[in-house]
Amino acid sequence: MQQRLGSSTWWEEAEYKQLETANLRALFVLDKLIKRDIAKFQAAWTVAFPGRLMCEPSQIQPDAVTRGPWLVILPRMGATRDETTDILERVGRRW
Repeated sequence: MQQRLGSSTWWEEAEYKQLETANLRALFVLDKLIKRDIAKFQAAWTVAFPGRLMCEPSQIQPDAVTRGPWLVILPRMGATRDETTDILERVGRRW
């Protein structure tokens, strides 16, 4: 059985509920992924953005993480297809 991110619990957090834009929600998700496993996130980032080193997490530009990189990063972090679909919708990058 595939391990899940457990992202469905994120949407109930007070911090998330205050986020009004897709880019702020994207930063929230990226932060969750980084805190979950920084080494795994860095490896996924390297695949999503070949030849581009990951900058400090606070310097990541969420609008630069388009649908393609999300589709690389999320499964490598353990997201199921349903979680990936949900996250893509929440960060404004639908299938």
